[in-house]
Amino acid sequence: MKEKNLTHPQTLTDSELIEQTEKVVLHEREMTNSVLDHLREIQNRRLYARLGFSSLFEYCTKQLKYCNASAQLRIDAMRLSVELPEIKESLEKGSLNLSVIGSFQKFVRHEKQRKKSYSTEEKKELLKQVESQSRNEAEKIFAEISPEAFPHEKLRVLNATQSELRFVADEELLELMEQMKAKLQQKGNTDPSYLDIFKTGLRKALKVTSPKEVDLRDSAPNMPKKSKTPSSFTSSGEVKVEIITPNQKPKTQGRISISVSEKKTAFKRAGEQCTYFSEITGKRCTEKHYLQVEHIVPIAMGGSSEQENLTVLCACHNRLSAIDSFGMEKMRPYLNW
Repeated sequence: MKEKNLTHPQTLTDSELIEQTEKVVLHEREMTNSVLDHLREIQNRRLYARLGFSSLFEYCTKQLKYCNASAQLRIDAMRLSVELPEIKESLEKGSLNLSVIGSFQKFVRHEKQRKKSYSTEEKKELLKQVESQSRNEAEKIFAEISPEAFPHEKLRVLNATQSELRFVADEELLELMEQMKAKLQQKGNTDPSYLDIFKTGLRKALKVTSPKEVDLRDSAPNMPKKSKTPSSFTSSGEVKVEIITPNQKPKTQGRISISVSEKKTAFKRAGEQCTYFSEITGKRCTEKHYLQVEHIVPIAMGGSSEQENLTVLCACHNRLSAIDSFGMEKMRPYLNW
């Protein structure tokens, strides 16, 4: 890293100030690349997990104190630099910046959702088209290539408790909203708002129960309830969720299953939160969603399904536990990098 030899700006002549400013900016770009290198190695070693964080994003926001947007931009750039190392040179020269790379990664993700993928060479060509462009200019170029893949979204903070979200809804979303509206009307909400529709859908997706729904369940104790097993990960990294009823036995798929009642006991004992505790930082993981009940000592290593051998982990720390138990080489095919 180059040594800094800077003088306070107020003591400089005009020409010295311009020269020093350019040096400082160059140093800033070099440091940005250094940050990307460090984040990549932290990801490779999964150090964020060992420190008690459930994701690299959480580590960047809570430990490194980046805002959400800044953290995501650096993670996007780091991941793209793995596939295209040459973007680091472009970042240092200033022909590409983090905002443009973030927009590019967002464009690629939207295209992937539409079953359109880009090869490494195609990505290089796309990035050449947006060199030395601002983020807005780059997004216009991406929108010309595929208007549907780059939806216009805007989040504007109105006050301490409210924000305004704007985006373009396609036919599929409108149809899903109409279906959710009909369900809410059947449950007694005669005129559900868009806010009601989105909140209900998100609560179901995140398995979050509203106070109103708790009251309804308490008033109808005989209502059949579904219990959901924690998510499991396939070898391709996709999340696989099995939904079972209290009287239905889960599919074991070649492994010893844990009963619904045992899982409920384990969740209650864990306080509905990941139990991973970092010996490095003394921090307990704070993740409360998509938790998984797993064996402390794996069945393959002689462990039992007794309650004292059960623990609750988030997906990230469940993978880390498997790596510690079986080794990275054996687990690598099952990890989503």
